[in-house]
Amino acid sequence: MTVPFKKQALLMVLAFLALAVLTGHQTVPPMDRDESRFAQASRQMVESGDLVTIRFQDELRAKKPAGIYWLQSASAVVFGTDDIASYRLPSLLAMLLTVIGTYRVGRTLYKRPRALLAAAACGGSLLVFAEAHLAKTDSVLMLLCLMQQWGLMRIYQAWQHGRRLSYNSYLWVWLPMAAAILVKGPVAPLLALTTVAALSIWHRNAKWLRMLRAGRGFLILAGVTLPWAILVTLATDGAFLDIAFRGDFVAKVQSGQESHGAPVGTYILLAGVLLWPLSLLIPRAATQMPLLLKHVESRFLLAWVVPFWLLIEFVPTKLPHYPMPVVPALVVLLVCAVDAPLAGLAKGGLRPVARRWLALGTEGFAMACGPLMAAAVIWAALTYGGVTGGRAFALALLAALMAGIAGWQALMWHRHGGITPLSRMLAAGILFNMIVVTGLIPSLSRVHLARAIEAEIALAGPRPAAMAAAGIHEPSLVFEFGRDLLLVDGGEAALFLAEAPDGLAIVERDQQQAFLEMAARVGLSVAAPRQLEGFNMSKGKNVLIFLYRADGFDRNGING
Repeated sequence: MTVPFKKQALLMVLAFLALAVLTGHQTVPPMDRDESRFAQASRQMVESGDLVTIRFQDELRAKKPAGIYWLQSASAVVFGTDDIASYRLPSLLAMLLTVIGTYRVGRTLYKRPRALLAAAACGGSLLVFAEAHLAKTDSVLMLLCLMQQWGLMRIYQAWQHGRRLSYNSYLWVWLPMAAAILVKGPVAPLLALTTVAALSIWHRNAKWLRMLRAGRGFLILAGVTLPWAILVTLATDGAFLDIAFRGDFVAKVQSGQESHGAPVGTYILLAGVLLWPLSLLIPRAATQMPLLLKHVESRFLLAWVVPFWLLIEFVPTKLPHYPMPVVPALVVLLVCAVDAPLAGLAKGGLRPVARRWLALGTEGFAMACGPLMAAAVIWAALTYGGVTGGRAFALALLAALMAGIAGWQALMWHRHGGITPLSRMLAAGILFNMIVVTGLIPSLSRVHLARAIEAEIALAGPRPAAMAAAGIHEPSLVFEFGRDLLLVDGGEAALFLAEAPDGLAIVERDQQQAFLEMAARVGLSVAAPRQLEGFNMSKGKNVLIFLYRADGFDRNGING
């Protein structure tokens, strides 16, 4: 039996995205800081066999619950513990399933071509595509939130249309929510709460919530999440949950954690880039709000997106991935603007003319995101290309070409409308994202310090048995060299080298003086160091790194 054309198109989108992301899994080095911490903690979970307590080296890692570490550890057991790609696989699978789920949601509002456009836009948007390359929680959380909201939408639809659902329909809400809590704490329950609150306020009626069977739902949440919570509390004397709640969640709500604070409205401004290229539709989609509120499905999607978006806008800590739980709903809503007219009038009263100019300005800003991103990647290639600068610049030019094609098709849509130029724009935008993430980023040699240090060490012979790092404590370095890498200051690095003459001290320029002073104090003679320079993205500064060995140590002599 032949597969219908539209299903073939969805399978082609999934296959292309899977191939693009898998390519990136192999080419993109471990990224600082969160990804490398997640991957290293998952590797240590495999090595130790401890599925309850999460640790990065010897430090308790109480940032997230154990769910994502279980998924990454399972993948690493099957595909190997040393390759970062093993820990990224759950993010890819979650993204592909999210694309399928977005298509299903889109089919509740549109015919297949538009639903397919929404699905491709979800997987191909810069935010979602980039996160699928990282061993983090956010792609998995997005999928679980989509599953939860799908179950909630079915209940809301049944109430609005007077239909009966199967008795166990409430499980589609509570089981994904429970899994999401084990992955990233309270985000999914907050999303469900903001959604049902918005709908209940809109209808001035909360009776439909009886269909959620909250009593049984809370029992499900307790049954899924409490066993691990109890075990980790006993294993750490309550320290894990205390740090996770007060040290992570509350800190992000109260202030901009780890220098990630930003004002209200940041996500609105970033949407043009994060959802690019479909962000072009945002201005016209906004004008369709009254029409969207009339339909059950689109009303639910608005309740899914708007309250949660406002919530994260008012949270002081701002990170680009925070809007991901609402991206599937948002791209489905944006597709309503495919054939929508531009707001306002070119001539007439002050109000319609002002609306027209506002619409033109916002649409122009959305179209300008492509050239701005093209300029940004060329600048990045020139600034951070390093020894692979030629390749980086060539890839940046190719990405800029794709951005130009996307901008040209965006202009065609602006003038003539229709789904065809939008589809071409989306295809060019996805190619841009693919070139940048899977090709350009790995070619920026100056920012991948762990890879550069590993290459420099390899030039000098076999890897030392013991190593210490002073001043450069990036998690990617720990993932590259293992949990036994010592993270010390300059003086301690000299003491380490005095005790382990066959070892290697990795010393950043800021710690070099302290290293040399302590070496002189303890009578340690060091050989002329190898050195390399780069850019520390986490600290936002240029660094100069020295690789020191004890003078007179002959590795070949020892080995012989």
